[in-house]
Amino acid sequence: MSSTSIVIIGAGLTGCCAALELAQRGHRVRLIEQDDAPMKRASLRNEGKIHLGLIYANDRTLATARLQLRAALRFRPLLERWLGERVRRIAVSTPFDYLVARDSLLGPAQLGEFYAQVDAMYRAEIESDASLNYLGLRPLRLAYALGSGEVPAAFASDLMQGAFRTQERAIDTDDLAVQVREAVADRAVAGDAGIELLTGHQVSGIERTGDEFVITGREHGAAFRVTATHVINASWERRMGIDRMLGIAPRPGALHRLKYRVICRTPAALADCPSITIVLGRYGDVVIRPSGTAYLSWYPAGLQGWAPGVEPPRDWDSPCRGEPAAEVAARVAEATVPALAQWVPALAGAEVLQVDAGAIVADGETDVDDAASGLHARVKSGVLSQGGYHSVDPGKLTSAPMYALEAAERVDRALRGGAAA
Repeated sequence: MSSTSIVIIGAGLTGCCAALELAQRGHRVRLIEQDDAPMKRASLRNEGKIHLGLIYANDRTLATARLQLRAALRFRPLLERWLGERVRRIAVSTPFDYLVARDSLLGPAQLGEFYAQVDAMYRAEIESDASLNYLGLRPLRLAYALGSGEVPAAFASDLMQGAFRTQERAIDTDDLAVQVREAVADRAVAGDAGIELLTGHQVSGIERTGDEFVITGREHGAAFRVTATHVINASWERRMGIDRMLGIAPRPGALHRLKYRVICRTPAALADCPSITIVLGRYGDVVIRPSGTAYLSWYPAGLQGWAPGVEPPRDWDSPCRGEPAAEVAARVAEATVPALAQWVPALAGAEVLQVDAGAIVADGETDVDDAASGLHARVKSGVLSQGGYHSVDPGKLTSAPMYALEAAERVDRALRGGAAA
C-alpha cells in the first residue's frame, strides 16, 4: 500500500488541469490514468469547439448558454495559467458559420433572437472583467445573420433557410493533448510538490475508511492499492460508477452516447473556408484546422452507441482509445463524407486519415431531433464534494478548466485548514 494526500482519478483535461493547479500550489498529487498516457480519450477525440453557448438555442432559459459562455471566456486564461507559453502552440480552427437546415428545430428568426441575447450576456461579461477573453480575442459581437449573397459559395445554399457568421472556434485537440502532457511531465514529483503520474492503472474500487480513501485496481494485470485524504474523481465516462461505490447515487436520466469522428485531409478549396455547424437537430460539423486536416462529424452516421445508466458498455473501450473495429470505422467514414459533401461539395472524395470515437455523457431520454429532449441543456455539471471526495462533471470540454480549478481550490482550502465546499 502507498499513501498520498491527494489522488486524482482520470488524466483527461479536467484531471490534468486540477493536478497542475494543485502542484503549482505546492501539493504532491498522484494522478491515476487507465491508458498509457494522459489525454487519450474524450478530451482528445472531439471537435475541440470552445462553446460560446450558441448551439444550445433550444434551452430557452439561457442557462446553458450562460454557463458555456462563462467557461469559454476563462478557457484560455486558465490554460495560460498552467501551460504558459505552450498555449500558443495550440492551433485554432477557422471561425464557425452556423447553417440553418430547412427542417431545423428553430428557424433563423428564433436563432437570431437567441444569439442577440447571448451577445448581450457576452458584453456584460467582458465589460466586468478585463482579464477575460475568448481564445485570446475580445470580439465586438459573437454572431450575426448572413444575407443570401454573403453565404460562402463553398456551401450548398439550397439546403438551408439561413446562415449566421460567428466568432466560435475549435482548438486542435491533438495540439492540446501534446501541450498538456508536456506540462504534466514538467511537474514530475521532485520533493514535496509535483505530480506522480500512474498510467495503465484501472480503478475497480474505492472505499472510505475513517478520514482516508482506499483506492484499488489493476496495473497491467497486477493489483494496486493506494490511500489518500482527498480524491478528485475526473474519470468522465466512469465517473458515476466510481461515485456509486461511495454511495453517491447517479442523477436520473443519465445517458452515454458513442459518437464517431472522421479526420480527413482538407481539400485545397476549403483551406480558408469557415468551419460549419449545421443547426438545429441531427446534423453535423466540419472543422477546418490550420494543420491541413478537417474534423468531420455527421450525427446520423457517427452515433454508434446509446446507453442509459451509470457506465457505458465495455465494448466502447476500444473505439474510445482510438482502436475502432475496422468495419465500423469504414462504415462511418463511407456515410459521413458523402452526407457532409451534400452541404460542402468540395468534401466529396476527401481522403480519410483517421476514424475513432468519444463517449458523450449527458442527460436525456430522446435524441436531439426532439425539441423536448434533455440533450438541449447542459447545466447539470460542476463539482460535487462530500468530505474529502470531489466528483467533477465538466459537461463539455469548454468548462473542464473552470471546474478543474474549482475542485483544486476546494482541496487546497481543506488541506490548508479551511472548510471544504
